[in-house]
Amino acid sequence: MKRSCSPSLGFLLLIQILWTLPASSQWITQTNFLKGGWNAVYLHVDASHATITEVLAAATDVEEVWLWSPPTGEQFFDSPQAPTESGSQWSNWTRSLGASSPLQRLIPNSAYYVRVNASRTDYAWTVKGKPVAPRYQWSSSGLNFIGFATPSGPMGYERFFLPAAALLESAEIYRSLGGAFGSGNPLRLFDFARTQFTRGEAVWMRVNTGFNRYFGPFEISLSGSRVISFGADGTQYSLRLRNQSPTTNTITLRLIASETPPTGQTNIVGVPPILVRGTLDPTTLLYSSVPLIAGNINLETEIYSWTLPPKGKPGSDVQVVLGLARDQLSGKPGDLSAGVLQLTDDQGLMRMDLGVAAVKSSLAGLWVGEAQVSQVVQYLVNYQRDPVGKPVIKLTNTNGVYAVLTTNAVLGSVPRTFPLRLIMHDDGTNSFLLQRVFLGSDLTTNPIVATEQRFLNPERLGSAHRISAVHMPWSASNTPLPMTLVSNVYRASILTPYDAVGANPFVHQYHPDHDNLNATFTQMLPKGRESYGITRTIWLSPQVAATDYLGQTVGSLERKGIYDETITVEGAGASTRTFKVVGTFTLNRISPISKLTR
Repeated sequence: MKRSCSPSLGFLLLIQILWTLPASSQWITQTNFLKGGWNAVYLHVDASHATITEVLAAATDVEEVWLWSPPTGEQFFDSPQAPTESGSQWSNWTRSLGASSPLQRLIPNSAYYVRVNASRTDYAWTVKGKPVAPRYQWSSSGLNFIGFATPSGPMGYERFFLPAAALLESAEIYRSLGGAFGSGNPLRLFDFARTQFTRGEAVWMRVNTGFNRYFGPFEISLSGSRVISFGADGTQYSLRLRNQSPTTNTITLRLIASETPPTGQTNIVGVPPILVRGTLDPTTLLYSSVPLIAGNINLETEIYSWTLPPKGKPGSDVQVVLGLARDQLSGKPGDLSAGVLQLTDDQGLMRMDLGVAAVKSSLAGLWVGEAQVSQVVQYLVNYQRDPVGKPVIKLTNTNGVYAVLTTNAVLGSVPRTFPLRLIMHDDGTNSFLLQRVFLGSDLTTNPIVATEQRFLNPERLGSAHRISAVHMPWSASNTPLPMTLVSNVYRASILTPYDAVGANPFVHQYHPDHDNLNATFTQMLPKGRESYGITRTIWLSPQVAATDYLGQTVGSLERKGIYDETITVEGAGASTRTFKVVGTFTLNRISPISKLTR
């Protein structure tokens, strides 16, 4: 057997460390059917959450695990490589060395030699890990140690390679199904028609043509990680699905629940509400959506399928856009939802498992948007009239007024909506409306949301922002206006005294008719003489997100609903007059900072 230089220990450690970085935690168990002696195993799951010693604590019949880590570039391996510590591409774990072994983590999309106690005739080795998308690195210059993502149960070689039948005509495949290394292990395979293999089995393989792109009847391309993680803020994820078969292929996507996490791993509270973006409606220009519902995968409404033309034909490569309905996530902020997306083909040749996870985010932070006032109570008065049609005057103690029959309080539409900026801060428990807010850095360069500019770092004002709502009453202290939440409706009362200079629009400090002073400027006048008190009561009633794809995904990050405001103008004594406006509102979170510096 030919050997080449060994990779450095540092490189192997780097591989193992990198695989421990993904934070998503969805779980599935891979079962490997082994025999006593040396077995070739291909891991489709990431079990790097714990050391091999911990993962194999109950699998006492597994005595050694050897990871194949070939160098990149030309290899020129003429025959299968036996695991050895000296001058090879192997890194090993042994039960006797345990934590002192060079290999400490089981990483996915990798081939291993696993030695089982020789006394075991048949042994089912189960490995619980995170399902990841396949990734193959094919070398045209030598043997490749690989495995295939087939469904559970036996699969014939001839059947699996039927979409690429020419490969088997020139393929050289070696298997290791237990026993000692020697003439029968690895064993070259010749009878492809009657030989079967199972998911998780690794083989040594090369083809005379050198290059190979067939690892199953379809493939996917992901961006970045091999799992789909929406994190705490994501709502959409895109991947590409390609047909690798010379015939039409129907690919089906299902969502299944995650298994129970291993001890010490993050608890899972539910399955994330995943949507598949459907077709575009040419009339509304909105995409439809199909929800993937875990648990009842036999119902046609809970799966999604793509019928792809033969490889290389137009339409054989499609974009798949997945969405997350964040407002339907289970649990409290910080809780994890996770599941497994399962892709299968209509010929039953392949099963690809993809982990999908999302973290429920808090509503805390700074929300900015606007209300669009679209309706106003008309306040049209119908006066009582005498027989000749003149208004009837009703006498009061000090005056006379026209007698009113009815008042039309029906909401009427306006020719053009009127925008009102809204600034709301949510600290995770309470919500407040603000007249203005400042975003920037404090003196220690940490980002803050503040009520006054004095809290900002004066050397970094160039990168700071001030957001104002001019229709809200101004005050020097910019005191936040508390909102109450009852039955999912936010309510705020905004009181503006009749003599509030700079805040009350009826007060004009330098106008003698509206300064609330008598003719000699020596005495304050009472309310209702030159200005009025104002009480604004605002209700924000969030509504269910729209039913189209974007409404359920991106829209789930917005606060939208009905804006309702009552404006009460207070005159002399107890006299008041009330106005009402209605519209819609939209708020977007522009900062997740839950603390309002004030």
